[in-house]
Amino acid sequence: MWKIGSEKRFYYLATIALVAIFVITLVQNVIRYSDHSSYSIWVSIGYLCVSVLLFVPFLMLGVRIQKTIQKRYPKIYWVLIVCSVPVILFVFYLLSNVVLHSFGYFDHFIDQEYARYYFGREALYHLLLIIAAAIYVHNTKEKKRTILVSKGRKTVTLPLASVLWVEADDHYLKFHTETDTFIKRYSMGAIAKQLSPDFIRIHRKYLVNKEHIHSKEKQQRDAYLVLNSGKRLKIGQSYKPVSW
Repeated sequence: MWKIGSEKRFYYLATIALVAIFVITLVQNVIRYSDHSSYSIWVSIGYLCVSVLLFVPFLMLGVRIQKTIQKRYPKIYWVLIVCSVPVILFVFYLLSNVVLHSFGYFDHFIDQEYARYYFGREALYHLLLIIAAAIYVHNTKEKKRTILVSKGRKTVTLPLASVLWVEADDHYLKFHTETDTFIKRYSMGAIAKQLSPDFIRIHRKYLVNKEHIHSKEKQQRDAYLVLNSGKRLKIGQSYKPVSW
């Protein structure tokens, strides 16, 4: 399971690295061009903010794409990563070029001088961060979480990913999958804390797997969650509003 704190730390480190690149490049520009009468440090700062720091949200998007690839196509993860890298860099180049053009840095939306500058230096820094992100995602594979439940007299190890929703029934819990139902003697409050944030509490009786939620709908004064299977579960008044 992904640790949110770990992911945030990665973004912090990546941002710090980009800020360091920003500062070093700015100092280099000041030393190199300060004698030129046309040089403006503020123009240079704006230029670097777009060409360097704007990559932060792109990196976050890249991590989301890499996580999806890791989850759906683990066997060809690195092949797809290699294919996606030039696409991410080229899209960022186009976007940053348009932003700089809108601020009056270039006369054209696609500037050849900027292309030589970006792919000659900044693209290398961004490439290294994309590779670091890919390694990070690869090394934090989601572990299959399981729970021990009962089916008749048998004890079964049930993958939580296959559970659509959990239902409280007196002192027992029912774990519903697409094809079967399993039980466990446990409290709803305790299991809700244990399975958070992958499962959300929508009713005193219901705990729902977020991966299986299709939509939310209203019927007069009542609200329901609709699962991918078509099952509708009522949202308790004290649990509104429900988001996932």
